[in-house]
Amino acid sequence: MDRQRAGSQGVVNALRDLSAAVSSTLLVPRHPADLAEHYDLTLSHPAIDCVPFRAFEQWLAQAAARRGLTCALLHDGVVHDAIQRLASGRLTIGFHLDYFALWHVADDPYARLAQAVQDAGGRPVNPPVRSRMFTDKAAAHAELLRHGLGVPPTILIRPWAAERPLTPAERAFLRLDEPGARVYVKPANGFGGRGVVRTESTAPEAIARAVAAVRQHDRHDAILIQREVRCPTLRDDDGVERPAYWRVLWCLGEALPCWWTPEHAPNRPSYRLVTAREIRRCHLEPMLQFVRDLAALSGLEWFSTEVCLSTGNEPSRHVVWETVGWTGRREPPRRWPVVAIDYLNDQCDVDVQSRWPGAPPDVLVRYVAERFAEAAARQRRTPQATPVPLRRAA
Repeated sequence: MDRQRAGSQGVVNALRDLSAAVSSTLLVPRHPADLAEHYDLTLSHPAIDCVPFRAFEQWLAQAAARRGLTCALLHDGVVHDAIQRLASGRLTIGFHLDYFALWHVADDPYARLAQAVQDAGGRPVNPPVRSRMFTDKAAAHAELLRHGLGVPPTILIRPWAAERPLTPAERAFLRLDEPGARVYVKPANGFGGRGVVRTESTAPEAIARAVAAVRQHDRHDAILIQREVRCPTLRDDDGVERPAYWRVLWCLGEALPCWWTPEHAPNRPSYRLVTAREIRRCHLEPMLQFVRDLAALSGLEWFSTEVCLSTGNEPSRHVVWETVGWTGRREPPRRWPVVAIDYLNDQCDVDVQSRWPGAPPDVLVRYVAERFAEAAARQRRTPQATPVPLRRAA
């Protein structure tokens, strides 16, 4: 915890003065008849009791109660009625956190709920139209590339395209004939690693099998074939050599970076907060600026992204120069472009490390709960726009 405190003074300072936990619980309307006429803050996901959300929901409800706000969960049992009530003016919601919208699925109820909150004058944490666009990896890839933000070498296959092998030009672009080359094949609208196939072989038949497997995941989705990006290692404050790979949460204008690796062994955390000293010593400000630019480009207020430094030569307007141990006498310092691996996920992990080692640190999850409650309080102080009914033409 001391190590985390060193790298998260903003997080710790914001939590240090919190009063003792308020005796409050999340409101859970179990049936449509239980819905109130107004909630200041809502969270949505299908199940009433979802274990990975328990700590976050408790902290969110407590933070809301300290500010005099009502906080509720909207789930499968009430989501359709909530949409109807929002549309008819019988329900208003101030600030809404979506946790299950499938933006690419027609008539998805949780996507409709977020849109209904916005239409009724409330504020979803992310504008639905922006989430719909930027959680689609094919659309996001094109926008990042166009704005000079580093991305892996990628070939896009649209859902209407006939099955075919990669052309010689496409294979050359991905540098598939280089020794040790690897490829990830992924659906444009997958999340949580679902549907992603990694192939160790770059032979045409191996890539064809991977594409066919991903297409089975969703035949109506685009597919990305991406060359694996190799990243260098950097030494953290504890002297541990870590891959220069981070999962960064963007929360209401603030970047919260963590060193990130998949959980390989029992009780080995996947996340570790990056310290302020590490940012300075490893010259990581360009990595943070990359995330700020990604936020500005996407228009999203709440997302996670996975970014790394690359030992390749991917074009990126953000570059980290390695200077530790460089004498300047012979070779110039190494240049590592900042590259996004998993572009934007608008439903960030809020499980806690005390329950499962692969989850974010508890202090980080509690901090974002506080940020959301404060945003909901600001929203309540801002008069809501009253929707104007459409008039029939004479």
